[in-house]
Amino acid sequence: MFLRRFVWPGCIFSLGAFLPPQPYRAQVNSLSSPDTVWLERLLRERAPNLQPYLRAAKTYRLQIIYTQVNRDGQNRPILKHYAFRLDTTEYFYPASLVKLPLIALALEKVERLKGHGITVRTPMSLQPEKKGCLARPPTQMYSMADCIRRQLVYSDNPTFDYLYAFVGPAHATHSLRQKGYTSVYFAHRLGRSCTPEENRCVEGVLFHREGKEPYRLPPTCTDNFPPHPYEGHPYLLPSQSNALSLKDAHALLISLLFPQAVRPRERFQLSSNDYHLLRRYLSMYPSEAKDPDYNLREYHDGIRKYFLAGADTTPIPSRIRIFNKVGMAYGYLSDVAYIVDFDLGVEFFLSAVIYIGEGTPGYPSAQGYAWSTGLHFLRELGWVLYRYETGRRRPYFPDLSAFRYDYRRP
Repeated sequence: MFLRRFVWPGCIFSLGAFLPPQPYRAQVNSLSSPDTVWLERLLRERAPNLQPYLRAAKTYRLQIIYTQVNRDGQNRPILKHYAFRLDTTEYFYPASLVKLPLIALALEKVERLKGHGITVRTPMSLQPEKKGCLARPPTQMYSMADCIRRQLVYSDNPTFDYLYAFVGPAHATHSLRQKGYTSVYFAHRLGRSCTPEENRCVEGVLFHREGKEPYRLPPTCTDNFPPHPYEGHPYLLPSQSNALSLKDAHALLISLLFPQAVRPRERFQLSSNDYHLLRRYLSMYPSEAKDPDYNLREYHDGIRKYFLAGADTTPIPSRIRIFNKVGMAYGYLSDVAYIVDFDLGVEFFLSAVIYIGEGTPGYPSAQGYAWSTGLHFLRELGWVLYRYETGRRRPYFPDLSAFRYDYRRP
């Protein structure tokens, strides 16, 4: 009897080793059904400096998404989404946020052209057409990697036009909607002003292959555009503008950083080298990019890191990295970010948009606005969630080594 009592629990324990593993559930809830109560309560309890913004949330057109990341025993991410005043039907001008999905599509297209000897390092140029803005494309020669670095590190606008021509606005809009990002709409370039008709056309793109004849993509025009998702919305400026909801921007970033955590159709067909390049530039500082075209006094390391930095030029602690894309134009400030602290094992996604009102008449889209008001909000919001994360208990300490990059090489 004593022997049976001793052996039986051991048998149960041994059998457990042969039980099938629990299925991986990547998301506790969906971005379409986030927790809309907890985040507001946390901000009202722990963010005294943000109370004026929260009380006037409608005036500021605030939207916030916060995603907690926990890891299972195999270091796989499990996401839980929280939101404050998230409304995919309320239009805001995304400005440079639209660069992120276009970059992802451009990398996909380069993958398809590898058989023609095209890589992200192949120099390319735009071919001028006969009239209008299409006769005045940028004249510099860049590689795809150059364009991506300049757009993600400095939020460069002229190089956006290269990707706009390479992918095509109608194709980009259709492709992203097929992946489930239904709010996306590419209506115009960012590097120069063109008419709506001209924006439906793209220049020819010439790839200068070493030792071979250039590979040419012809100019095209199309009217095969889907309806604008925010047609008739009072905030739509101008009447036909680029569009990208905060929810879709947040989901896009999750897909690019944690493709295993999203449905297959939401993923981009990228190689491991593509992901490496994209994530490295998402988190790179201007001082690490060292592009001679940009003055480091103006483009300090925090200039495109609205969460945690805002308008502050004080360096962010080196143990923290922010993988993000921002937008700034026509009174709207937005940031979509994945924030990690390698030493403390902190990781979370945070996205927000704030509208700070009309600017000074006659100024360009990014000048004549009280940007400091919105930058203060985003900086404080980032630190509130970061401080909460440093005290939050996790089932497993995350292994974040996959997000450490060497920023010293080109």
